[in-house]
Amino acid sequence: MNHALYLNILRDNLKLSAQNLGVGNNFVFFYQDNDPKHTALNIRLCCLYNCPQNLKTPPQSPDLNPIEHTWRELEVRVRKHDIKTKSELKTVMMEERMNIDAEITKKLVKSIPKRLKAVVDAKGYPTKY
Repeated sequence: MNHALYLNILRDNLKLSAQNLGVGNNFVFFYQDNDPKHTALNIRLCCLYNCPQNLKTPPQSPDLNPIEHTWRELEVRVRKHDIKTKSELKTVMMEERMNIDAEITKKLVKSIPKRLKAVVDAKGYPTKY
């Protein structure tokens, strides 16, 4: 994935995802790590326009993004299948991603303040997240 594809994903999904998570158009922050596609100028401008309060992370910041837990959930689900081809893998991944309950995602998003507090309390050292 590159910054152009990521920009399309944001344009197509950012506001809809916020609404699906129950935060509507009034979300106050947006979290991304320091991946180069996240720090590209067009992405920063898109985020500034859609969500002015982006969380800034230092270069060696702990990975607090709840998407990591979603990826883990997806991995566990996909590994339960006997996949033989790349095509099967793609199909299974898409199906299993759609089967991850929205409540799981909402719970992860709501855990962000607790995650941030844990990092502050640990003075930047590792946390359970």
